[in-house]
Amino acid sequence: MDHGQFFTFNKIKALQVSTCAVLFFSLTSFAESGDSLIICKREKQVRTLRIELLPDQHCKAIYTKQGVDQNIGASQSLKSCEEIIGAVRKTIEAANWSCREVKEFQASSLNSSSDL
Repeated sequence: MDHGQFFTFNKIKALQVSTCAVLFFSLTSFAESGDSLIICKREKQVRTLRIELLPDQHCKAIYTKQGVDQNIGASQSLKSCEEIIGAVRKTIEAANWSCREVKEFQASSLNSSSDL
């Protein structure tokens, strides 16, 4: 393996570990809210959309990009938060992303980089 191949291999490993971490922490925090999660993928990139229910019966619509949560809306109505998420999903899918809703999932621990 020459230097260029080794460098590329390390970049791919780092990307895999980062993607796993983003998904793990998104799913872990999401599991606490009990709602569905939308995962969108394009090539090796991942985005998530979710709704968090707040203690005062309000909700927040959250978009995760490159491991960073962005609050994209809030409402007193769950239906409004669903509409916000739906509009963003439509926009993402129009840009050739593949999205799917995950209603049930089981969070697991991350693999170490030596397992990849």
